[in-house]
Amino acid sequence: MSSVDQELRLALSTGKVQLGSKATVRELRRGRAKLAIVSSNCPRDARETIDNYGKLSEIPLMEHPKDSVDLGTLCGKPFPVSAMVILDPGDSKILELVKK
Repeated sequence: MSSVDQELRLALSTGKVQLGSKATVRELRRGRAKLAIVSSNCPRDARETIDNYGKLSEIPLMEHPKDSVDLGTLCGKPFPVSAMVILDPGDSKILELVKK
């Protein structure tokens, strides 16, 4: 497991994270997000919308190397997760990893 995966799991357990492309777009529009994460196979229209709102809000976007099924499994969910947003990283250092 990579360090990004470990920090993501820590953010899920100690911080505040919302899953799904609709929730991601909603939080990006509100400007409350710290980081948006999309899977490698996120649908193009959802990715473009997330990317556009992220640029407008100056919120970084990270493409996770895993597909949506693996990202859902990483999050401990029995369904695919194509996009997610981190509102509060908690004890995780994922925001510092993205800046690098």
